[in-house]
Amino acid sequence: MTDENGTVTARPVPLTGRARTAQDKARVLREALPWITRWSGRTVVIKYGGNALSPGPDGAEDAVAAAFAADVALLRRVGMRVVVVHGGGPQITALGQRLGLRPRFVRGRRVTDPATLEVVKMALLGQVNPRLVGLVAGAGARAVGLSGTDGGLITARPVPGLGAVGEVADVRTDLLRTLLDDGVVPVVATLGRGPDGAECNINADTVAGAVAVALGADKLIYLTDVPGLYESFGTADSQLLSEVGADRLRAMLAAGNLHAGMVPKVESIVDALDGGVAHAHLLDGRVEHALLLEVFTDEGVGTMVVPHRGGA
Repeated sequence: MTDENGTVTARPVPLTGRARTAQDKARVLREALPWITRWSGRTVVIKYGGNALSPGPDGAEDAVAAAFAADVALLRRVGMRVVVVHGGGPQITALGQRLGLRPRFVRGRRVTDPATLEVVKMALLGQVNPRLVGLVAGAGARAVGLSGTDGGLITARPVPGLGAVGEVADVRTDLLRTLLDDGVVPVVATLGRGPDGAECNINADTVAGAVAVALGADKLIYLTDVPGLYESFGTADSQLLSEVGADRLRAMLAAGNLHAGMVPKVESIVDALDGGVAHAHLLDGRVEHALLLEVFTDEGVGTMVVPHRGGA
């Protein structure tokens, strides 16, 4: 269309439903492209919680887990170096209860006697790890299952009073780096060995943070069963925090304002940011494509934690 000044302008064309859908997809791609370019070649450590793998109604768990694996495969295809660290709390508890074991927790950490340690190994190495590896491989990315006991990957120091439970003392990254350099996604089960060589159970949140620091990761992402971190959780004033600084987390830990299950996550996030990781994220792993929404969109989802002081 040409006006009286000879300026040519495009006339709006009514869109069909099919064309409108395609246009929406084009807008998404346009928004994602700068983020894809920015994060290509960067390292991200993703902690996939056992809660995110817990069965949902009408088989929803399978669809969400498959979507997570597809997201991981896509991150790998666009050049990101991805490590998956997984827990298996619900699976461990369910298996233990079938065997007559009652779970006990202290500040969000599972008390692990010898019988419980065997259950932990069966659940992590026999159920969760091979399932995640299979899903990621099925989505088109090469994946290898590992335990922290493989090749001296994770060395632990004992935690008094919790049985065969350890804290991360050291992470040897040579095996992880070799796999990442070869384009493989390592999927890590969170067992380790103490100084005497004995196996121990390590909190998956703690392992994810320690692996992120050891690799010099650019992002540390926790997928769990809540939308993110809440202010005044469980009260009428509860609200989701979209961004928060590490000092605010320290204050929340000191005041005891966090649900017990969130404590290890927040502690490990603070340690990771102190160790040089640029950003950490708490996302709802039950939401399909939460990873892509966080990494490749302007708004993101969940809670982003940054190292600056006094974050809101």
